[in-house]
Amino acid sequence: MKRPIIVWLLFLGLVFLGFGGLYGGISMLLDPSGVLLSMDTVLPQLGIPNYILPGLFLISVMGIWPLFLVYALFTKPAWPFLAGISTWNQIHWAWTATGLTALILFIWLFIQGMLIGFIWPIQYITGFNGAFILLLLILPPIRNHFVTE
Repeated sequence: MKRPIIVWLLFLGLVFLGFGGLYGGISMLLDPSGVLLSMDTVLPQLGIPNYILPGLFLISVMGIWPLFLVYALFTKPAWPFLAGISTWNQIHWAWTATGLTALILFIWLFIQGMLIGFIWPIQYITGFNGAFILLLLILPPIRNHFVTE
């Protein structure tokens, strides 16, 4: 089945999220004080000693995982151990996992907003990207493309 062009936009949104997560996470691990990202002044507001844990979260959940989802959405592997998350909607598990990832992104941004506010443009850009991903997921051409048979 040929992929609708809108599916490629979904891939693009996930790639943007993945590379952003990798960049932010690696930067936090390279300099856990936050100076490299100009985030050292907000560290005391977070109640953590350094950015190692947020860096690991960004690399894994907002970096590697979205890039893995691009692969999974592209190839639609039938993996029984992951298929269980989508038995309720008859859509490929990667579609459901993408929606859950966008929700986790919003929770991450909400917690950031509560702790430090929205002070960097990347927070708004990332939030827009998450909304873009969720919007694309609910569009009929994308839902239809990922319906399991």
